[in-house]
Amino acid sequence: MIFNTQRETLSPAEKEALQSEQLHALLTRIDQKNRFYHDALQASHVTPNNIQTIADIRKLPLINANDLMLNFPYGLLTIPVSGIVRFQQSAPAKATGLTQRDLANQTEMLARCLIAGNVTLASVVMILPAGLDPANVLSLQQTAETLGATVITGFTINAKDQLKTMLEFGVTTLFAAPSTLIELAQVLHHLGFSTHDLPVIQLWCEARQLTPEQRTNLAAHYTVPVYALYGHSDIMPLGIAGECHLKQGLHIHEDHFYAEIIDRDTQEVLMDGQPGELVLTTLSREGMPLIRYRTGDMAVLDHTPCPCGRTSARLHCLHL
Repeated sequence: MIFNTQRETLSPAEKEALQSEQLHALLTRIDQKNRFYHDALQASHVTPNNIQTIADIRKLPLINANDLMLNFPYGLLTIPVSGIVRFQQSAPAKATGLTQRDLANQTEMLARCLIAGNVTLASVVMILPAGLDPANVLSLQQTAETLGATVITGFTINAKDQLKTMLEFGVTTLFAAPSTLIELAQVLHHLGFSTHDLPVIQLWCEARQLTPEQRTNLAAHYTVPVYALYGHSDIMPLGIAGECHLKQGLHIHEDHFYAEIIDRDTQEVLMDGQPGELVLTTLSREGMPLIRYRTGDMAVLDHTPCPCGRTSARLHCLHL
């Protein structure tokens, strides 16, 4: 099932036109409304009129976490502080300012991911917070509730009690750190049971935590599918990209983000299939847009069609 068919199945021409329009509008706004970006564009000898298509994004300078810290807390805002409804603080000197529309977009993107992984109205969702960013826990809970799924909250840290809750409530969807899921499987085995005795039909993990080895380890303990969600604390908690049921990479929401892969040393933009550092531009962000933000995460991009019907580029996270 596809949550937003219009946006998730754009043709290449439609996507390019949308992204080009978004980028030009974004650059016009930040050039007028933000001193940091205005100066950065001037230093690169670029004006919004120089950016005609999304391919021209390479003319723009890269930014990184240091720029976030140097401009903390309000230096990257493009609207008055009164228009910001939430600051997502990822470190003592890093925070992302979001408007009401930004939050609504985040919820919609994460909803797309959950629907792609077959979360439905009938799903009973349990989120085990150990090892997870609290912002991710909140985002998941709110989005699952928005979809109409049932969410169980108020968990104990005791694995036995967590297992008891899963059985009593008939939990079908479990989101946790990979290490927590392995611990649960081991506790079940110690008690004389197996994961087959659980009502759980799908597992969810953060892509940045889910290494290939951990995915293999989970497959040895569980027979249900494991879905990965990508988020970045400096940009968006979860939902920048997510796996569909075919597990051929994480679909990026390209009506909200433009993704590039660069060589860490030369900063050259790399082709599909070449590993490098993921760079993201927040095309739809109102409060605090990020232009060509170096995430620090290693990844590979894939623009080949996915049989699921979604036309978005897919992200393959690398754990090096």
